[in-house]
Amino acid sequence: MAARWNIPSGHQWTIEAGTQRATLVEIGGGIREYTVNGREILAGYPADAMAAKGVGQILAPWPNRIRDGKYTFGGEDHKLSWDEPEKRTAIHGLVRWEMWDRLDHTPTAVTLARTVQPRPGYPFALVLRVHYSLGKDGLKVEHQATNVGPNPAPFGLGIHPYLTLGGEPLDDATLRLPAGRRILTDERLLPTGVEDVDGTEWDYRKGRKIGSASLDTPFVVTERDADGIAVSELVDAEGRGGQLWQDASFGWVQAYNGVGPNGVANQAVAVEPMTCPPDAFNSGEGLITLQPGERWSGTWGVRPL
Repeated sequence: MAARWNIPSGHQWTIEAGTQRATLVEIGGGIREYTVNGREILAGYPADAMAAKGVGQILAPWPNRIRDGKYTFGGEDHKLSWDEPEKRTAIHGLVRWEMWDRLDHTPTAVTLARTVQPRPGYPFALVLRVHYSLGKDGLKVEHQATNVGPNPAPFGLGIHPYLTLGGEPLDDATLRLPAGRRILTDERLLPTGVEDVDGTEWDYRKGRKIGSASLDTPFVVTERDADGIAVSELVDAEGRGGQLWQDASFGWVQAYNGVGPNGVANQAVAVEPMTCPPDAFNSGEGLITLQPGERWSGTWGVRPL
């Protein structure tokens, strides 16, 4: 299916359930908008704009950064292009600017797919699928990745949604994160260690006003319910807002409240579920090795409050 080039994000597929509305896009296979009663729960962007600041994008076959774009896997060295030249890193995978195919579209659900073809730096073949659906519990997003190549493949996945309070400033908003540890990073936002958040300004487990905090921080998820679900939350003083939940497939979460998709700082918080921390292709921490024919799956979602 050819992209509709007068719309930078390509074809648009809208789903609705009651007062909920979500629009999914061809370029990157991500979320352009999610609203309830016309109010933004996830920060979006216009149909005639590109997905600035990663908004709503799928980050695969790795999330976050790879140091110098270099890694070794299966005894072979690989070199990826620098998507972030100022930090000398390869960032957020290979598919967020590629065209995804629509496999199915009903009034309340859309399924999209993208094949990752072998290429210099990542000579592995994957089929990625994502299923978006709306229901009484909000937006649910189910991911699959299948190794369709002849060799084992390194893999990680993240997502880049922004929680928002209808575009209002977040100085008095309360953010909750299910994370008892944060990853320390250097000036290139690459990991240098891990520390407990107990007694520090980085402890958002019980909810904390954002205020003047500057977040571009990866955290280790430590708080889950009996079903393995971890929940992040952004709410105003009346408790209105949204929750983002992630299943046990996603062991890390990145929080970012800098300049958002609308070009304004601190009007949205990116809460990014990740299967691995930054630079996992080098550290091996959380790295998934998909054997030929093996399939990985993971699920997350958003509940309006």
